[in-house]
Amino acid sequence: MSDNTPFFIIGSSRSGTTLLRMVISGHSRIHIPPETWFMLPLVERLPLAEPLSPAQVAAALDIIAGHDRWPDMQMDAANLRTAVAELTAPTLAALVAPVYRHHLAAAGKPRAGDKTPHYVGIVPELATVYPGAKFIHLIRDGRDVAISFVDARFRGRPYHGARFEWTRAVRQGIAYRDSRYAAQILEVRYEDLVADLAGTVHRICDFLGEAFEPGMLHFQERTEQSLPARERHLHGKLKQPVSADAAAVWRRKLSAMECFLMEASLHRDLDRLGYRRRYAAAAWRPLLAGSAAVLHAMAPVLDRALPALRRRHLTRVLYI
Repeated sequence: MSDNTPFFIIGSSRSGTTLLRMVISGHSRIHIPPETWFMLPLVERLPLAEPLSPAQVAAALDIIAGHDRWPDMQMDAANLRTAVAELTAPTLAALVAPVYRHHLAAAGKPRAGDKTPHYVGIVPELATVYPGAKFIHLIRDGRDVAISFVDARFRGRPYHGARFEWTRAVRQGIAYRDSRYAAQILEVRYEDLVADLAGTVHRICDFLGEAFEPGMLHFQERTEQSLPARERHLHGKLKQPVSADAAAVWRRKLSAMECFLMEASLHRDLDRLGYRRRYAAAAWRPLLAGSAAVLHAMAPVLDRALPALRRRHLTRVLYI
């Protein structure tokens, strides 16, 4: 019997989650809409499994249709309200279901996935809303993620410590390994995805209980129409074939000093994940730890000074 329970792609931004979304959406049974985001405030403010009161339903609808990502859903809010009005005992899952159904109907497919990387922080809540839901945690080398953050002009840098999105995401993922949700989470390395696309997608399909389909690998033809227009400039590489050269970008882009400063901030989590470091010798560890403390303390100053330095004096991008 086919499983149509929604599943979630989670992790850090700039970790390849959009690539994975394009690949999995090539399955004949699966469609993954643009990032929803509204589950974050919903699970924070509303009961997860119990029927909602009329006031709670109204609040939930305001959250969903009022979210700044709602236009990406390409759904009339009035249609959502009409569908929800027909529910007799609306739970959170039932209230959100019309959004997924809207996209599934347009795609002609029965099973929805959700690629919203920040949901890595609400796995327990989503597992309560959707019993049996599965999660694909995509993990990429933090140095490459940090480089991509700079190139894409995203907020957040490694020297922010636990506030850096990659750091927060991998620590949450590691915590789930010894939790009751461990069996529902599949960790996938970006480096495996680009080095062996077919083999990695086979593993993902097995986890989801779906048959592998070769058409999933031809994701480039789906990219243009599947991305919100405002995001397309961030994903130009999706038009290119997958290549192992997309991994370990830090080896080519970082100077020795830039690499040291990044590893100072990221080395503990890189080690936990098994990524090899340039400054891996034991003699470096005290200097890395001390540098991390200094960088973290100076974060507010660096946030102001580095952009000004780039604009006025640098001829190349500074990856710090």
